[in-house]
Amino acid sequence: MATPESVQVDISILDRSYKVSCAPEHKTLLQEAAQELDRRMREVRSHSDGIGPERAAVMAGLNAVYEMLEQKSVSSWDVADVKRRIKDLEERLDRCFFEQESLF
Repeated sequence: MATPESVQVDISILDRSYKVSCAPEHKTLLQEAAQELDRRMREVRSHSDGIGPERAAVMAGLNAVYEMLEQKSVSSWDVADVKRRIKDLEERLDRCFFEQESLF
């Protein structure tokens, strides 16, 4: 149900229309997501004979989430490690500056 702060968006997935509510600033991204889901579901259906829309949705969703988690694990940072490296660099810079000052 649309709230006063939301807009209603018409999307189409596998030739079926849906009305979805979202915040105005999310409208474009929601439309892109629907287009991507439609593309993925069509791709799943093209590789499987007689697969229904529900199964295509599940397979497309699983593939999308798998890709997202795979990307997240590749790009996730160990914050503690990053902080440790920054501290090491700061200490090395401090030593370099101290050595430079002692030369003059």
